[in-house]
Amino acid sequence: MRPLQSNPQQEIKMFMPRPLRMSAVLAFTLALAACGDDSAKKEAKAPEPTTAQAEIVKYNQYVDTANSISTTFEQALDRYETYAVPALKSDKPLKDFVISNDTAILRTKEKLDRALAMTTPIAEIDAPAKEFSDALGKLAPLSNELQNYSAAKTFLSDNGALAREKSPAYVAALTEVVKAENGFYRGISIKDTANTKEAFEKAKKDTVAYYRAGMVYYGKATMDKASGVFDGKGLGADQEAFKQQLDKMNEMALGFDKKTREADPKGCTGMMMNVNGFLASGRKILEHTDNGRYKEDAARTGAFKMMRPTIEDDANSLRQNFNNLISDLNIGRC
Repeated sequence: MRPLQSNPQQEIKMFMPRPLRMSAVLAFTLALAACGDDSAKKEAKAPEPTTAQAEIVKYNQYVDTANSISTTFEQALDRYETYAVPALKSDKPLKDFVISNDTAILRTKEKLDRALAMTTPIAEIDAPAKEFSDALGKLAPLSNELQNYSAAKTFLSDNGALAREKSPAYVAALTEVVKAENGFYRGISIKDTANTKEAFEKAKKDTVAYYRAGMVYYGKATMDKASGVFDGKGLGADQEAFKQQLDKMNEMALGFDKKTREADPKGCTGMMMNVNGFLASGRKILEHTDNGRYKEDAARTGAFKMMRPTIEDDANSLRQNFNNLISDLNIGRC
């Protein structure tokens, strides 16, 4: 199901940064709470909402740009260096040569440039977005040349000569794009954190909107403290902070369930299923940290070392349940 279309004058999208390198970017629409209802105050501050609305439009354009990147440029570089580069270094005849589809390069650049053309500044994102756009512009002609070369299988007639000639420059340009891409995501994430905090703090206490915003705020905080799990290292010094954020998330979830059931006895079971799945995944991480399961897996030797470690399954479970929750919030059924 497609997410509901947002009204850019009233709503702002939240960016969900990649907790794992291969995970998808997700976003959902979060209405900012109104600030006061005094008409005189509103009239006196007339220019302020206009600026805020313009910022939201621009921010949403940046988030839409991030969402449109289904395969990150980091993934593209990793794939190229894993498969193409070794083949090009080999003395054997080149039987295949593939690069990532370069249509995403100019499409992403166009989206970035549309946002950058908007005059309202967003300090956290504008500079990284410009660097990203510039890096894509430098990559585009190289990528296009190699894309045509690959699609026409010209490597079979020249034995890979052009690919070997252009490959170092392509890798260098793509590496710069990856650096800029990650900077762009960091910029959005910084702004996203501020937006999430603002929405939570402005929401009227003990309301569905408050608890919904709280689930986002503490869910995101929980994910931030789980970075060591996603890196395969474990919670480490963040264990207690992770537990505290998870407990606050649980508090928000119970409040949300209570308030939705006051309006409708059926509540919002689909949403709660995803929330509880996320909480359960977090508690399994705490359990496996406390009982030493992750350390046992890390100490495996021989054939047992080939088994997928528990921490990887736990990280994937936490990520998937959070992504499911974000998707549910995006639909906005409750």
